[in-house]
Amino acid sequence: MAVEPDWDMTPYFPEFDGSEYREFRARLVADVANLLGEVRSAAPLSDQTSSAWAALLARLEEITSRSAHLHSYLGCLGAADARDEGIAREVAAAAALGAEISKIFVAVRAVFREAPGDAFERLVGRPELADAAHYLGRVRRRAEWSMSESLETLAADLGVTGISAWGRLYDQVSGKLEFELKPPGEAPRRLPVSMTRTLLEDASREVRTAAFEGSNAAWEGIGDVAAACLNAIAGTRLELYRRRRVGHFLEPAVFDAGISRSTLDTMLEVVRSRWEVPRRYLRRKARILGLERLGFQDLMAPLPIESQARISWEGARERVLSAFEGFYPELRDFAHQAFERRWIDYQPRPGKRPGGFCSTSKLIGESRVFITYSGALGDVATLAHELGHAFHARVLEDARPWASRYPMTLAETASTFAEQLVIDAVLGSPDAGPEDRAAMLDSRMQDGSAFLLNIPMRFLFERAVYEERAAGELTVSRLGELMAEVQRTCYGDGLSWDELDPWFWASKLHFYLTGISFYNFPYTFGYLFSLGIFARAKREGPSFFPIYEKLLRMTGSDSAENLARSHLGVDLGAPDFWNASIDLIESDLLRFEEATGALFD
Repeated sequence: MAVEPDWDMTPYFPEFDGSEYREFRARLVADVANLLGEVRSAAPLSDQTSSAWAALLARLEEITSRSAHLHSYLGCLGAADARDEGIAREVAAAAALGAEISKIFVAVRAVFREAPGDAFERLVGRPELADAAHYLGRVRRRAEWSMSESLETLAADLGVTGISAWGRLYDQVSGKLEFELKPPGEAPRRLPVSMTRTLLEDASREVRTAAFEGSNAAWEGIGDVAAACLNAIAGTRLELYRRRRVGHFLEPAVFDAGISRSTLDTMLEVVRSRWEVPRRYLRRKARILGLERLGFQDLMAPLPIESQARISWEGARERVLSAFEGFYPELRDFAHQAFERRWIDYQPRPGKRPGGFCSTSKLIGESRVFITYSGALGDVATLAHELGHAFHARVLEDARPWASRYPMTLAETASTFAEQLVIDAVLGSPDAGPEDRAAMLDSRMQDGSAFLLNIPMRFLFERAVYEERAAGELTVSRLGELMAEVQRTCYGDGLSWDELDPWFWASKLHFYLTGISFYNFPYTFGYLFSLGIFARAKREGPSFFPIYEKLLRMTGSDSAENLARSHLGVDLGAPDFWNASIDLIESDLLRFEEATGALFD
């Protein structure tokens, strides 16, 4: 009997492909076509046409909000069941509609690029465009990387059957992929690859190794498909960058992240200089597990303590709500609503895609959380993390859509904050024994290891792929070699070089996202940024919450550097802030070594 998704999607539409859904989609298609025609025929921007352009932009904002609602709905349905061909067809149709909306932006960018600076400033200063100036300014700056309008229109059309199609292919193949789990002494089982992460948190190294080897064998089976997808996505981007006169392939990623290249370089250099902190944790963890070195399959292994029993879904809910209540009651009330209104799909099942995410529709003012919950401690942290994303959307509920589009560097602020609350709640609880404290510190250090080693590893890999792809396609074996090289670079002596993960390039969804490149370094940025904010919240208590929420409300209205300077009084372009955040991780490492020393030495 099929297991239905846990979340309630009816606030989006009463039923998939029902009359309300079809009417919504048909109206949106018609409105997009009409607006495209009007924008293309509109007069250039000037003081005389400013009012007309403000009206066109307001309609475009409303259309993009409706389109986002549709994409949120279909994205959730597609993740919940990658095998449903009807949903897959609608996802493809939505991509085609997205291309038509892209054409509107092509025309808008062309007008913005040619508009006199003073006319543009007067346009964005109009009352009806209040709070949209930052977003529209970024649209104008993005126009500097535009081809002619005809070529940009062609690129939008070809994107549907080109780069986006390769991303959809990866989604479909990975969503259906299964592997055979064969632990010694047990009957083999076929499982979806979305279960791999949970199995890698199993207490048994035999189970972890079996899951690691079994899932990688499955990824190897589709290695040619994954390589073709990755080559096509990277190759398309590079060709478009060349024609748009983009100086370096990192420039669009840095622009999308809302930071400067110098800030990125500073953060990455500080992280590189502090790699010994997470490597020391990995060496300590290996000794605790009785290993000379950890293998890749051991990175999320639990400590060998009795308290590592599986946590029921109700138990996870209570842990999260209790942690939020003890520090931030408003967050607790919001999370309670998310549970009560069934905004979360959590059960594992065949056809469910791997990974976790939060998706929001401003049209209905609601979010949906997607995770695969199997009772591991890491799953509880993931639940809190995704609820933090949803809370960020709630804080922005009254903001206009274009003032709610924040960069990924700021996207992890509320999520990491919420995750830290759950861990801190256990560490500070008088009922928590030494085993619980050690387990929670281990969870926190796992995060530190991931953001200081694994995420930079992904960045270095993706950078190498783009560098080599410029000269031709990369083979399956070369992609595996590059992945192993960057794993050795980042993890150093923290991992056994005989047990690396050469198939990580195929299994990591982030490399195959077609709407954004380098979906990696913003995670480290956001994690360290949020750690600094969380430390300040602990120091100042409830008096800091209004500052925190104001910062969240402004995430779509300014750069990360400006927000940090104006709300926190810190300079993200200097190494001090980043070192201070890593100092917090090193402090946790010392606590971890002390806690585990009492248990295992």
